[in-house]
Amino acid sequence: MNTNEQTAKTPRTWVLLLIISTAYIAVFANIQGFKALLPMVQDEFLLTRTQVGLYSSFYFLSAVFIAVFSGRIADYLGTKRGLVLGVGLVAFLIMLHSFSPLFGLILILAFFTGTAFSMITPAVNKGVIELSEPSKRSFSMGIVHGGGGLGGFLGAVMLPYLGEIFGWRQAILFGSIFAFLITAFIIKFYRPPSSKQEKADDNPPEKKTSSLKEDLLLLLKNKYLLSVFSMGIVFGMSISSVTGHFTIYLTRDLQATATFAGLGLGVFHIGGIVGQPFWGYINEKVFHGDRRIGLFLLGILISGLTLFFGLVVTRMYFPPFAVLIFSFLLGFCTMGVIAIYFTAVSELVTHKYIGVATGLALIFPRASTVITPPVFGFIADYSETYALSWIFLGIIVFLFSTGFLLISRKNMDFTGYSPPFDQQ
Repeated sequence: MNTNEQTAKTPRTWVLLLIISTAYIAVFANIQGFKALLPMVQDEFLLTRTQVGLYSSFYFLSAVFIAVFSGRIADYLGTKRGLVLGVGLVAFLIMLHSFSPLFGLILILAFFTGTAFSMITPAVNKGVIELSEPSKRSFSMGIVHGGGGLGGFLGAVMLPYLGEIFGWRQAILFGSIFAFLITAFIIKFYRPPSSKQEKADDNPPEKKTSSLKEDLLLLLKNKYLLSVFSMGIVFGMSISSVTGHFTIYLTRDLQATATFAGLGLGVFHIGGIVGQPFWGYINEKVFHGDRRIGLFLLGILISGLTLFFGLVVTRMYFPPFAVLIFSFLLGFCTMGVIAIYFTAVSELVTHKYIGVATGLALIFPRASTVITPPVFGFIADYSETYALSWIFLGIIVFLFSTGFLLISRKNMDFTGYSPPFDQQ
């Protein structure tokens, strides 16, 4: 490609990446917005904290089982159709949340919403790898996944505000309409790149007839991937515990208002918006693309912050502004894992397998998401405070992160630019 072509392509690349990110903005505005409304939902249905944690579990329960299949669907449909189908279905299912007369029905809807969401992440990652240069992948992944943080902020701040005015049902209805509009926006404006090379990568002759089982067996032979997958458990349990309980924690333990609790969750997501591209940039420039060191460092920081919430923030009075700063830092590190994790996974496979590899990579954080939020809530119900829940989370994250460092040191010389698995 000559200089003029490269210059022309660069602005278009960033425009396409930003359009892809709107899918995350729409979906996370609804999912995190609904979680921010959980204090209102809890009051209406008279729920315990353990029951509140079940929402995250049901949301990701279906996603665990279909994660690999959704990746295969993304490989088959491509980025645009995968995004349109996923966001459109999430919008419809969230709309049904607003009409539910029972919390049990909301849990069933959460199950199917998680299924729809599963189609989005593989499509997003596939689009990022198609568009970005190898030396900018982690940063680009951070920008696009940062859309989830922006959506989470908008939903967490706006929906509780609307909920206090109109009620939580009307608030979530507004959110679903927003997602429908984003679906139409993607249909209208996203024009995926196409080239002979990309088409060749998508359909290599020798892999045309491979089955999903054959693809999975090939991926599971890759020791690099298996080591990275263990860190998926860390970010799954930490993000799901925080987002599933943070507004309840702020209102019950710190006696905050519902609006402030929504703001706190929103600031958490603002931290994620900044943290994902920041840690991606640091990983490229400071650690020279070494995803192993980047993942371990974030694991230790997350462990330290959750222990800080359990040992200090819950037990001492802090002014609201300080609580918001802590919320920002928690999101800055916790959400920062996502970009490096998915970049590492995507770099370790050829283009044809990105969707399936991403789907496989989603199983590990989502499995921990099914288990951890109810446990986090159960500990809080038992102790009548979230202090022990935070401490429990911090210890588990520390153990997993340390284990990852030790295992990866023995089994791999890992950098983000390792050759694809079928070339090793």
